[in-house]
Amino acid sequence: MNILFVAAEVFPFSKVGGLGDVMGALPQAIAHLGHHVRVVTPAYGTIDRTRFAFQKKQVRFKITIGSQSYPCHILSYRPRRNGNFEVFLVENETCFASRAVYTDVHGRPYPDNPTRFLLLSLAALELCQSMNWSPDIIHCHDNHSAWIPVYLRNGWAERPIFRSARTLLTLHNIAYQGTVDMSFRTSLALPDDLFWSMGALEWYDQINPLKGGLILADGLNTVSPTHAREIMDDETLSAGLKNILHNRPDPVEGILNGVDYHEWNPHNDPHTGFPYDHQNLAGKKKCKQRLLNELGLPAEALRSPLIGVISRLVEQKGITILTEALRYILESDAYVVILGSGEEQYHETLRQIADRFPQRIRVELFYNPELSHLILAGSDLFLMPSRFEPCGITQMLALRYGTVPVVRKTGGLADTVSDWDGRQGTGFVFEEYSGAALLQAVQRAQTCFRNQRTWKKLMIAGMQQDFSWDRSAREYEALYRRLISRD
Repeated sequence: MNILFVAAEVFPFSKVGGLGDVMGALPQAIAHLGHHVRVVTPAYGTIDRTRFAFQKKQVRFKITIGSQSYPCHILSYRPRRNGNFEVFLVENETCFASRAVYTDVHGRPYPDNPTRFLLLSLAALELCQSMNWSPDIIHCHDNHSAWIPVYLRNGWAERPIFRSARTLLTLHNIAYQGTVDMSFRTSLALPDDLFWSMGALEWYDQINPLKGGLILADGLNTVSPTHAREIMDDETLSAGLKNILHNRPDPVEGILNGVDYHEWNPHNDPHTGFPYDHQNLAGKKKCKQRLLNELGLPAEALRSPLIGVISRLVEQKGITILTEALRYILESDAYVVILGSGEEQYHETLRQIADRFPQRIRVELFYNPELSHLILAGSDLFLMPSRFEPCGITQMLALRYGTVPVVRKTGGLADTVSDWDGRQGTGFVFEEYSGAALLQAVQRAQTCFRNQRTWKKLMIAGMQQDFSWDRSAREYEALYRRLISRD
């Protein structure tokens, strides 16, 4: 099969969240199955051009949006180890050249994001046309490329290059829908009925590209089985789109994300300094000692539970209930390290807690890739108290590193962590979205930690779980084949 992926972020070129991780791994895993894979993403100005052996393609075209023309050039990247896989980065001076992915240095969304990601979608289609490459599947991701099913159903599919193409839209976070003022309609060159009341793009007198993609894509999935059920059943978790999902001919499919065990493996992680695995755990204690030393936490913390948090500091990630429980956690024998950034209200609350418990907690309000590896390796417990979590990746990484997760039972967290019942399980799971429920789960974990024989059994059970991309890639391959076989 010829498979085209289109996404706003692709690791290692760009990454803001889990979408970047998925796009860095899934397309290559699909290519390893023998398919011909091409990925299209913007050539942001923040990409370090010196790190990658980019090739300038002899492909140039212009995209017209409204009254403005956007000249596009194409960079390509092809890793030596995978000849079936190539990344195409769209260069445009106005929309991408001097920009990051979604926001400026102050965290403010770029006001022309609707135009930027419409340009990405149209450029992906035009690139196929220019290179005479006919995709069997166009795999779109979130609202940024949800325009593609809309345009294919409204003219582009009549072009010979796209007549056999099927579209799959993957929802990584349904809450981000890319809505834009109805005045943007003049830029779109699409039929009027799409914008009328109850039209595919109309959304409370605004334009909603994600809604259009949900209605017009050939296939639809999200990134865990539980989250697929949640957004079909819960109006809040569907961000208002529950009825749209139910009106599709097929239910939303759930395919769990994988993790890249080449990048994240305690046995050969270059960022931790002390290798270990489930057969020899000696290096994990050394990683904990190194983490304590680097953070300046007291030596006695080595004998106590060390709790790690690596997260965007936003309400979705459960930071509200985390801060509710944190003071009580720190009054016990536990120590805590938090790495992440987000909303200023949470920054300030965490600073206040850190000032109150200077010997118990470290809060690092930035993202540091090396430190994230060390936190996963050196911590005993890992907290993910998300209000909702389509999949989550970090809890799966924590399992591989023998760092026992404490998670709320939602989305992919429910699909990847089983509650310890005294005999079996891989972590500690709570259901109620409250600080009290989170605290109770942490206290259960602390009790288990005091019995090191039981704790070791729990760690090893988690380390032996397999969430590799190979499994997920084969599920996507099967879904692609089902879409192609439809009349």
